[in-house]
Amino acid sequence: MHRLLGLFLAVTVFFVASFAQAQATKATPKAQATIKSLEKKITVDFKDTKLGDIIDELKDQVKGVQIRMDGKGGVSGNRKLTFTGKDVTVKEVLEGLLKKEGLCYGITSNEKDAYDGSVYIRVGTEFGNLINKK
Repeated sequence: MHRLLGLFLAVTVFFVASFAQAQATKATPKAQATIKSLEKKITVDFKDTKLGDIIDELKDQVKGVQIRMDGKGGVSGNRKLTFTGKDVTVKEVLEGLLKKEGLCYGITSNEKDAYDGSVYIRVGTEFGNLINKK
């Protein structure tokens, strides 16, 4: 009987923790719109182009998308990057540009954050994760 109760408690804790995690990573409407925008196909040709200029170009091609950099965390808009792609998604462009530089991006998903729905470029290796911190 004690084993059965212990198993029941363990399963209950697991499901409660899973549910809480799923709620914490649920995309806000603005984050969902950004995720959809990153699937837009574009053509780019960046050769030794400053990251700041690349961001401006991407924002011109994909209206309404906000892209920010973690300047305090070591991401510089002056860093020069190279990437060429024809009819590739914005997501593929970002990953192609950033991965080889040790950078990645996340999508802010917090309705209380002024940057909700924005793409946030930072140092790291995980692409497209939802960021729920303010």
